Amino acid sequence: MRYFESREQVTTEGTFITYTYGYYSFEIDGGEVLAFDEIEKGVLEKYDLKSDQFNDQMFEIFYSIIIDDMDDEDFVILRLDDLKIK
Repeated sequence: MRYFESREQVTTEGTFITYTYGYYSFEIDGGEVLAFDEIEKGVLEKYDLKSDQFNDQMFEIFYSIIIDDMDDEDFVILRLDDLKIK
């Protein structure tokens, strides 16, 4: 059984849209939307993203792209690592 995991860390700026259906969504340049499947606990302790308090707030976004390669299938996970208000 072949398996490997790769990680890439990325920084960008974007506007928090909402928390729905278990995803934290941000709009970045060009109207692209990032929806994070995972979030670091420290981010939730700093920012209550489940409330409407930060909707439309601009952030510097630090996140990881995690690719799990399990045999013939690749799973891509976006994990929100940190945020800073702009």
